[in-house]
Amino acid sequence: MKKLYTLLALCTISLSLNAQTNLIPNGGFEVWTAGAPEGWFVTGSTVAENTTIVHGGTSSLGLTSPASGNKTISPTNDIPVTQGAVYVFSGWYLDNDANARFKFWNQFRSASGDTGTNALQAADYSSDSPTWQFFTAEATPNALATVSRAGLRVYPGTAGAGVIYFDDVMFYDKATLSMIDVEGFDNQVKMATLISDFLTIEMPTRATVNIYSVDGKLYSSNRVDSNEAINTQSLGAGVYIVTIQNDYAKTSRKVIKK
Repeated sequence: MKKLYTLLALCTISLSLNAQTNLIPNGGFEVWTAGAPEGWFVTGSTVAENTTIVHGGTSSLGLTSPASGNKTISPTNDIPVTQGAVYVFSGWYLDNDANARFKFWNQFRSASGDTGTNALQAADYSSDSPTWQFFTAEATPNALATVSRAGLRVYPGTAGAGVIYFDDVMFYDKATLSMIDVEGFDNQVKMATLISDFLTIEMPTRATVNIYSVDGKLYSSNRVDSNEAINTQSLGAGVYIVTIQNDYAKTSRKVIKK
């Protein structure tokens, strides 16, 4: 799901998550057996491992949209949840195919079945984009719910048989998060505030770097490693907002293009 962010939404935030808290097995789709990702129920859906179009690691999952209706894949085993706890459902997707659309789609379930709508069900379809996009939402379980069924759901776009790619999908109890000192994170992200034809950023991990105008227009989006050059020759002289985001952290800086 693609959203426009105001400059207020581009404020610096930083979160850290211990990988052990991910309640979805094989959320990075690194392990495959007989053409299916281990730990996922994909019967009736068309899935394929991809080792060239990836967000992290060495593999991603490609999910083909049906001709009508929708297809949803979920972890093979429902995830036990605790009433009153806040859960986060997040991940990365690449929708650059007009013949497919995506919604993240979680069910909080009891022994009797689905307990109804919740905030972990996307309201909008994804929009086509040439770059990986991040989705995230949080919610408490519905009354009587004992488990979660976290799903990735695809729909036909202009037609069916389009493919959307997924990687680094997570479902976790927000209480397992620990806040990192924002100033400490900023100290790990180093970049010049005056740039010309290229922008390079020193950062602790591979990240998505977006360049916005001061009124929020997106000019550039790149998935890069630390100190990898980003071409800014097409940018006019002026002030821009640069955001740096990995799976669990985001920070923003102001730069001036000469």
